[in-house]
Amino acid sequence: MTLLGAPPAAAQDWASSYTKHDYAKCPKAKPDEDGVSVRRCPGKAGIAVTWTAGDDASFVELGTKPVEEGLSDKAGFFEAGSTIEWRGPKAGKPQATILRYAIGQAIGKLDGSLLVVYRLGAEGASCIIGSVDGRGRDANAQARRLADGKAASFRCGQDQRSDR
Repeated sequence: MTLLGAPPAAAQDWASSYTKHDYAKCPKAKPDEDGVSVRRCPGKAGIAVTWTAGDDASFVELGTKPVEEGLSDKAGFFEAGSTIEWRGPKAGKPQATILRYAIGQAIGKLDGSLLVVYRLGAEGASCIIGSVDGRGRDANAQARRLADGKAASFRCGQDQRSDR
């Protein structure tokens, strides 16, 4: 299946729900160290949203056992957006999230956008399935197709990410 193809039949019954986070108001997950703040917010279905922010970047990890991996090679600096789109079966637990990041090559000049798709696995595991350039007219639809088409079967640490 290609990124732009139709989602599998099971994914056609998926739906979105949203949470909005003011990360700076979430409880600290650990004390600030060297200008880095780590905060943990509640997400959908009891899934933790961990926000890590430094002077020049912020990023989000999901669950209690996220795979340690880089966000993207498309930008040197990035800032996590405040709205998380949760994707999954209409009557079930979310299996993926989509989060928009502001990205750029210089601090203070985050002039790009990247939609990052995360897989939510069993027992608190999570990883990045891939990303989509967030400036395109159909970027949200592309990210949803990526989530719906790959989240259920994507194997964190084994399958290759789809960064476009």
